[in-house]
Amino acid sequence: MQILSNNTLEQITGGTTISGTVISALKNIIELLKDAGYALGSGVRRISENNLCPLE
Repeated sequence: MQILSNNTLEQITGGTTISGTVISALKNIIELLKDAGYALGSGVRRISENNLCPLE
C-alpha cells in the first residue's frame, strides 16, 4: 500500500453527483407516468368496448 500526502489526497476526485434525493424524485416521476399510462389505457379500452358508467 502506498502512503499518500495531504496534497495528493486533496487532488483525488471521484464518485457521482447524483444524490439519493434525485434518484428518489426520478423514481417517483417514473411511477407517476406509469400510473397515468395505466389510467389512460384503461379509459381507452373502456371507451372502445362501450363499457362506460352512465352519467344519469
